[in-house]
Amino acid sequence: MKSSTLLTLASLALLAILMTACNLPIIGEPTPDPGLIFTQAAQTSAALPTNVPPTAPPTVIITQVPPTVVVTTPTATSTSAPTSTPTVTATPIGGSCTDQMEFISDVTIPDDTELLVGEEFIKTWRLENIGTCTWTNQYALVYIDGEQMSGTSPLPLTNSTAPGATLDVSVNMKAPGTTGTYRGNWKLRNGNGVNFGTGKNSDQPFYVQIKVVEGVSELNLGAPTWRDAMDNATNWYLLDTANTKFSMDDGKLVMKSIKPGGGEEWDISNRPAIQDYYLQATFITDDACSGLDRYGLLARAPDPNKGYVYEFTCDGHYRLYKWDGTTYSALQEWRSAASIKTGANQTNVMGIWMEGSTLRLYANGHMIAEFTDDTYDKGQFGLAIGSANTENFTVSVDLVEYWEFDE
Repeated sequence: MKSSTLLTLASLALLAILMTACNLPIIGEPTPDPGLIFTQAAQTSAALPTNVPPTAPPTVIITQVPPTVVVTTPTATSTSAPTSTPTVTATPIGGSCTDQMEFISDVTIPDDTELLVGEEFIKTWRLENIGTCTWTNQYALVYIDGEQMSGTSPLPLTNSTAPGATLDVSVNMKAPGTTGTYRGNWKLRNGNGVNFGTGKNSDQPFYVQIKVVEGVSELNLGAPTWRDAMDNATNWYLLDTANTKFSMDDGKLVMKSIKPGGGEEWDISNRPAIQDYYLQATFITDDACSGLDRYGLLARAPDPNKGYVYEFTCDGHYRLYKWDGTTYSALQEWRSAASIKTGANQTNVMGIWMEGSTLRLYANGHMIAEFTDDTYDKGQFGLAIGSANTENFTVSVDLVEYWEFDE
């Protein structure tokens, strides 16, 4: 092959490489996933109170919030012994039949359910009779060891359960008087006084396990420093933007998010800035409430476009983030909490404790999380709403109150 031909081929190869390089992807530029971005804008209103004629049109500050939301769900621990049907070689009772059982499920109070100090509850287990004896009222539920939690033992069974049938057995209990994790082990006892449980040898107990957590009642707050039963709008700027409307109706402040898919918008109270306090609000969802439709509180806001935002969703998640006017910073991305009531026509009481850099989150009297952050140490508070799924998503606020801490 001639040298001129080789030179021509080399030139063409070099030109092809250069043209290909022009279309290479830019390293470090991520492709956004729109399915993970739930908050795209947070808007605030700084209008004058409705009972004072404004001297100028309200100023609405529109900001962009580009968080990537990560929904996490705590992993539950089953209370069951192995649920596969065991190969049992149990000794016949009375020489005529054999007592064996299999744990099916926790009907109430799954493992690590959070309860308040001294809270009463009913624990129900579902058991299957896999033996050959019929369980009669001569059988009883019996406490074995661990924490009894005021459960009656022995507690006679009230129904007969034939082999192959299932039984829901319940006992009234009461959470212990101090915080912590507690477990109590239980079995059944037959008419001959012999205890039996689950497992290969019918000797494993089924159990109840709870977490006793601090509640609002343990804070010993006393009478609130300030409270608003929402009889009028004296303490509020009523937000009125293209997508969000606040109004007063029948002793409640009604928040409405008109179109789904945008970010939350919030409105602050005209109360003065405060520093260390416990803030609590009672929210009531309307007839439509689903998924990541959300509502909540703005706290320690040094101005209407900054502060901590604490929210619940209609599917039982919560999050806490801080907003500095331009940047979203999550302290907790969406995480489920059993103490949040889900769906439409539900009442949820939201609380946030702020003392120094300590932030504690409460849901219906249960403390669900604690954080340390000192970005904002003083400010006003407000109410927030945002819709992910529901047109005209509506939440009513029935009561807002706070307890200011002594310095």
